[in-house]
Amino acid sequence: MKWLDAAMAAGAAHTYDLAIQLLADPATRDAGARLARAACHVWRAAPVELLPVLLRHCGPEPGPTMVAALTTASISDEAIRAHAAAVATAAFTPYPKPHRPCDCCTVVPAYDGVRAAAVLAAKPVGIGRLSHAPEIFGALLDAGPLTFRQAAQLYNLTFRWPGRMQAVSAPLWLRHAGPGVLPRLLALMTPHLSAYAVGEEYLEALARMGRAALPALPVVTAMIERRTRIPVNDSTPDGEMALDERLLRAALAARGAILADLADDADASRAGITCLPAASRGRASASGP
Repeated sequence: MKWLDAAMAAGAAHTYDLAIQLLADPATRDAGARLARAACHVWRAAPVELLPVLLRHCGPEPGPTMVAALTTASISDEAIRAHAAAVATAAFTPYPKPHRPCDCCTVVPAYDGVRAAAVLAAKPVGIGRLSHAPEIFGALLDAGPLTFRQAAQLYNLTFRWPGRMQAVSAPLWLRHAGPGVLPRLLALMTPHLSAYAVGEEYLEALARMGRAALPALPVVTAMIERRTRIPVNDSTPDGEMALDERLLRAALAARGAILADLADDADASRAGITCLPAASRGRASASGP
């Protein structure tokens, strides 16, 4: 639709104003709903600005175009928080939130040092993936320094390939090798924070690293403060918007964890207590690769 493209090209503020004008007139309401939906796909602030207008004009039995716009706007966490009362009484079904297994449905084996060592002994040194890596290496690091072979396995999990396993393993390598490896780890991690397939895992890893990840905070903050959606690849514009919202949610959680750890450190310093970074708590070792 050429008119839709032209309206969007004029910028966010113009698009919001035009959508509001179109929605106010029953004769152009569907066009306004289409424009509002397109704006939500492009600008993060659009759902907050336009959801209340959509709700005001949707009526008791909204048509399919209006329902589609309302559903799209409801993908935004901020919009739902800001307009929760109005959303609760509207005649549409909000976009389904991503399902993540709850702790009660995810059975993680219990590992002690002996069992963890046995698991790794059965794996090759050049291992590329490992289920329950945090629990396995965590148990070993709690018990004492890693052996040279175990450290080599963790090194390969951390440094050989980008992806989920690298994200999971990076805080473990920091705990094993100490703060000196932090610049190298962050250089590996920060380019992937906005990757739609694995960005959440890398951001969760930064959250686990706590204040040690402070040098990455500007990158995380830039993700949070951007006005337009992070480019992602999904089959639908709604799906792409949902992926951006998930990355935004993970970035907010990472920033919160880093700053909370800093605050805890400040409180501990005032009390005369010395703390280790979150990912380095326990016994760190310089053994291994």
